Amino acid sequence: MTNYHRALNNTDPQKTGLLQPGSEKEQEAIERFTSFYRVFSLETVRKNVRNIYADDAYFRDGYREVQGLDNLEAYFLKSAETVHECTFDIQDVAVNEGNYYFRWVMHLTTKRWKDAPITTVGMSHIRFDKDGMISFHQDYWDTSIIYEKVPVMGSVIRWIRKQF
Repeated sequence: MTNYHRALNNTDPQKTGLLQPGSEKEQEAIERFTSFYRVFSLETVRKNVRNIYADDAYFRDGYREVQGLDNLEAYFLKSAETVHECTFDIQDVAVNEGNYYFRWVMHLTTKRWKDAPITTVGMSHIRFDKDGMISFHQDYWDTSIIYEKVPVMGSVIRWIRKQF
């Protein structure tokens, strides 16, 4: 969590500058994010990741924490290689003092389990830098739905869920 807190501090919109609420730059930043995630694929990552993330961007989800655009791009490419199809339906966006919260529904089909599509809800906490590039990205979603598909691990997770 140390890196997470450091990244929160380093990207604090009150210190680094807010995108002007309602400005064209803010709207463009929001649109770049939603467009990038509309269809998450190798092609999309290769073509656009450097157009929406800052050089020193911080990213964290339930699987990995990365810092820097090169590391982020490598992680996204590796993730996209396992995907047969992945789309995000952005449901809405909330903004509070330079923090953007995108609520979404992910539809995922992996290459390994093509006949078992996954649908899950999640949220992304985003901070844009003064140029509208993503400097901070934290995803929140139930990653155990992927682990449940792994033979031994899946049965353990399902057993634990039943206990609660």
